[in-house]
Amino acid sequence: MLSQILFQILNYSGLLATLLAVWFFSAHKYKIGFAVAILSCILWIAIAYIDSVWSLLILNIILLILDVRGYFKKDMQKAETKVD
Repeated sequence: MLSQILFQILNYSGLLATLLAVWFFSAHKYKIGFAVAILSCILWIAIAYIDSVWSLLILNIILLILDVRGYFKKDMQKAETKVD
């Protein structure tokens, strides 16, 4: 019973984090969007592992890698524009 409640809290936290990440991206706040998307992927990876949904796990590992890349790439683009 308690484990199901905790799983649902984790599930809805992943949902909320995903929606927040999309909202930040649409507001052109990319750095915050990538950070929230990274959190979202970590939550979905935990959910997929607990529920043994391997396709969701693999998808979110790939998305996590892309989000980390985007987070640091956005930093590099800011540094390049300051130099020019």
